Amino acid sequence: WWQIMNRKWSGFSGILVGMSASALMQTLVATSLPVIERDLGGMALYSWVFAGYMLASTISIPLFARLADVVGRRTLYVVGILVFLIGSALVGASQSMELLVAFRVLQGIGAGAVAPAALASIGDLFSDEERGKIFGIIGAVQVLANLIGPPLGGWITDTFSWRWGFYLILPVGLLAMILAALGLQDKMRASNWRTLHIDWIGALLIGSGLFIGLLGFQQIGLGAGHLVYGIALCVGTAVLLNFAVQWEQKQAEPVIPIALLSHPSLWRATLGTLLLGFVTNSAVAYFPLYLEKIYEQTATSAGLALLPMLLMAGVASGVGGALANGWPRQAQAAAWVLIIAGFLSLTVMKSSNIGWMTAVIGAGMGLLLPVYLQLAQQAGGDSHLATASGLVQLARNLGGAMGIPLLGIWLLGGEVGQTAFSFIFATLTTIGFAGLLLGLISPRPSVYNEHYLPTD
Repeated sequence: WWQIMNRKWSGFSGILVGMSASALMQTLVATSLPVIERDLGGMALYSWVFAGYMLASTISIPLFARLADVVGRRTLYVVGILVFLIGSALVGASQSMELLVAFRVLQGIGAGAVAPAALASIGDLFSDEERGKIFGIIGAVQVLANLIGPPLGGWITDTFSWRWGFYLILPVGLLAMILAALGLQDKMRASNWRTLHIDWIGALLIGSGLFIGLLGFQQIGLGAGHLVYGIALCVGTAVLLNFAVQWEQKQAEPVIPIALLSHPSLWRATLGTLLLGFVTNSAVAYFPLYLEKIYEQTATSAGLALLPMLLMAGVASGVGGALANGWPRQAQAAAWVLIIAGFLSLTVMKSSNIGWMTAVIGAGMGLLLPVYLQLAQQAGGDSHLATASGLVQLARNLGGAMGIPLLGIWLLGGEVGQTAFSFIFATLTTIGFAGLLLGLISPRPSVYNEHYLPTD
């Protein structure tokens, strides 16, 4: 019993440390990037430092989620962390912006492997009753990492060098690898590597479709001059994903089992997480900009306005984890009502004192993710645990990638004023109503464990 408990908490600690390191890295990059650009040049590639990582980590999730189900969580998690750390070391050693972007893509590939393997491992280590609380703990720790990241990144950059921000993550990642190797287990469904079948064509179709779609949303967000290109890319995405669906339906071992998506809990959890990602990334991007442009606050003051939202998200994540198993419908409804109330207040109350509004929104955000993760894993069952978890993470990334450029359209009409931001907040309020409706039509808890696929 003692060995089992030690292995269980060693594995969980490895997951917690690894996912926190990934979250910390993102905020470190955001803080140090202006200094990196001054050192290396390459302003034209500035946005690609983020976009390259986001694209790589998003489009690789479906394939890695499938690999986690058929190869094993421990193998994929450890390899993913290793790739992430190699990318981090190479980013720190980069001598040009072109190389830095390329190595950020490598980092993103590693992160794309880590997320589904980590989330599926939680399903292996903990029972349904425990799982929601564990997701709440992970959410709270990741919020803490996001809070620590900006001041830590600034201090490292000012005291040492921006390169040390990437080097110092290496021992943290190494610790995560050791803990995971000791505590996690592989659950191979194939008898050996020779009999392992991976649907590479399906993975290529899905990945290409997602890549083109994300580029399309970026083009649409650039304004009317790029609208035609953006729409054309989105049409290309629809065509590729249609081919992918047809192909996957014919495969014995598809990357994403299409039948799994028909589960009433899973498709609602996936769509809900897409809306949540849209709202979350948009809030983080546009709250500081709102205060800087309309009320002429400093960048530091505007950034501090996010603290109430992040703190409440961390607290509410623990609450959401506790409610995820017994009260998922009620938790979803309450969360989206909070998000609606916060954005509606921002729409009608034109004030620079937005701290309490962002706190209300953060509480709603924190409640939701543990609930959606729990619903997805219950729908996937043991045989498709990583695939279901990966779909939720994929939806979150896609929603975040869509939100910022699409809402940016409101800022392209000329002078950036109060009216433009009111339209942004009103749009986010509408997204909140869509999420609320989705929560209200969620199936009864008795439906959650009715798996739509055999546990092969």
